Amino acid sequence: MNIMRTTVLTDRKQIDRIISQCDICFVGMNGEDGVPYVIPMNFGYDGSDFILHSAREGKHLKLLAADNRVSLTFCTERTLRCQHPDVACSYSMESASVLCTGVVSFVPDDDLDEKARALNVLMRNYVSRDFVYSEPALRNVKVWKVKAETLTAIAKVFGQNFRNRQAPEGLVKRGGDRE
Repeated sequence: MNIMRTTVLTDRKQIDRIISQCDICFVGMNGEDGVPYVIPMNFGYDGSDFILHSAREGKHLKLLAADNRVSLTFCTERTLRCQHPDVACSYSMESASVLCTGVVSFVPDDDLDEKARALNVLMRNYVSRDFVYSEPALRNVKVWKVKAETLTAIAKVFGQNFRNRQAPEGLVKRGGDRE
């Protein structure tokens, strides 16, 4: 029998590789009504802190003022697999993911040099250069730092005797590889 195998990854290089392949993360915070509030965000990562940015106002900042604990979720290498194309229960998703828990702190609004440094960490996740930011741009952005308290990673893959390693025919491919 072919089964989906879930492997917990503990090697920091594997965890960092998954994170480096992601364009966005999903930020979960505690909603005021007890319902989780999750938003997709661009991010940067310097090996210890996750850098995010947002508008200076909004629901997310009100929630973080009440409780600054967050979870960040990263997922990559998503490929739909099946054992038999006519059996719905045989479909599953190969993937690699990281879940981070941590606490948000904000770069002080008047520390423009630190804001610029942090924003360049974020931008290096998308382009291989640094930027010079205007003072109005730096004053009009809220820059977040999330110190990872926990990092948990898993990889889901089919067993080695899985025969149909290709995605089933007739599927629409979603997403794509980063350049």
